Amino acid sequence: MIERSFINKFLISSVIIILLFTFIGCSDSSTVNSQNKPNQKTTQSSVSKSVAGTSQIKDSGNSVTTSPIKLQKAKVTHHTDGDTIGVMLENGQYEKVRFIGVNTPESTTKHEQYGEQASNYTKSQLYGKTIYLESDAGTTDKYGRLLRYIWISPPTAINESEIRSKMFNAILASNGYAEQMTIQPNIKYADYFRKFCGEARENKRGLWGVNPNGTTKGDGISSPSSSSSSNYQSTSPSNSESYTPRSDSSSGSSNNSVSENGGILSSSGNGKIKGNINSKGEKVYHLYGDLYYNRTKAEEYFDTEAQAQAAGYRPIKK
Repeated sequence: MIERSFINKFLISSVIIILLFTFIGCSDSSTVNSQNKPNQKTTQSSVSKSVAGTSQIKDSGNSVTTSPIKLQKAKVTHHTDGDTIGVMLENGQYEKVRFIGVNTPESTTKHEQYGEQASNYTKSQLYGKTIYLESDAGTTDKYGRLLRYIWISPPTAINESEIRSKMFNAILASNGYAEQMTIQPNIKYADYFRKFCGEARENKRGLWGVNPNGTTKGDGISSPSSSSSSNYQSTSPSNSESYTPRSDSSSGSSNNSVSENGGILSSSGNGKIKGNINSKGEKVYHLYGDLYYNRTKAEEYFDTEAQAQAAGYRPIKK
């Protein structure tokens, strides 16, 4: 009787042990399957990551636009003139941005025909808006401004239709607010800008209606022949050089005339600070009363030394 009771207890204990092992095995299998299953949330969130050469951009409604080019999102917080703005990047950093490939008439330190119209147009179209910046081979100019193409919305393809309707540089050219200004190495869209400016000129739109030869004289950015650097940095002058100004051959008098576009054409510039590019190609400025002031040809005029220095000029060595 005792032996039968012992056998029954042994059998019951064996069954319990088998059931326990079976339960533990199923639990482990479930855990392994759970660990191997892809995390759906992680997979979905990866859609906003950038791929080299492309951008996947979320708008305020979380819809995603895939662009074939790499773009940097920014908000326009400041306005300078027709081809220069200030932006706040997504990381909170403020940058000045100079548009690549086009040049609008001046409206700040000097006033060129159609300059105010171009400046007001850019402000009305971009100020306070979200834009998308595309860089080319060169990243900044000698003033430290970012050199960028400005997209008002991400392009879905790179073709004439998208460029004409979504790139603000091209819109300025097409509507006659800017002339083409191609500077190596930033030439990605140069052929488009040439075509759009040609159309505007042929149809006398904007500045081309004011003057068939255009109205701009450039804004001091280096020409292709003067620099092959992507940063367009100017060369620092030697402290020991002698100064030789480029003279105005027409007169040595203080009554030289000066045009709105710079140069000796109208007496309205008398007494102002003269910005001059000397025989060595250096940008210097003269205060009224300086030794060479009266016989120096002015490339630009300034009201203050701060304006001259901001435009890249240095004082003459006395």
